[in-house]
Amino acid sequence: MSDDVNTAQVLSTNIFDSAAEAIEAIAAADVLGLGVKVSNRLVPDEESDDTLVEEWVVEILTSVPTVDEE
Repeated sequence: MSDDVNTAQVLSTNIFDSAAEAIEAIAAADVLGLGVKVSNRLVPDEESDDTLVEEWVVEILTSVPTVDEE
């Protein structure tokens, strides 16, 4: 598969502490007909230097991205 065919622009980038919060944002974007890109990452815990915590990044896009079927 190739990269996105259309060039949807990012309206906002939101960072959530839990998958449940990210899912809520994704559902809201779906209701509005907006696109999303979702990723998660590990970041250092603010309370402990040797612990990592997971956070979810949800980018809200102007339209739903499409991909080339080839």
